[in-house]
Amino acid sequence: MSCNCGCGGKSQVKKWSTEPKFSELKKGDKVEIVGYNEGDSAYKSKLLSMGLVRGVQIEVLQAAPLGDPIEVAVLSYRLSLRKEEANVLKLRRV
Repeated sequence: MSCNCGCGGKSQVKKWSTEPKFSELKKGDKVEIVGYNEGDSAYKSKLLSMGLVRGVQIEVLQAAPLGDPIEVAVLSYRLSLRKEEANVLKLRRV
């Protein structure tokens, strides 16, 4: 049996990225840092110095009224991060 998509019966399964971007997180989401995307190395260094390293879990506490910045709980403190700058984080849902 073949489909009508033009693949000739050899349908390809697309892998959709299930890894969320920081800017897509909503209140109550819990994620783990699995690495860093390409981006501003100075900002990456800043994030590392704040304890945002691989393996650390982040919980979204709230967002500002217009959606930016987002307040998160990380380690034993709260931190506010701008969405676009924090998209340098590679995340995995927990």
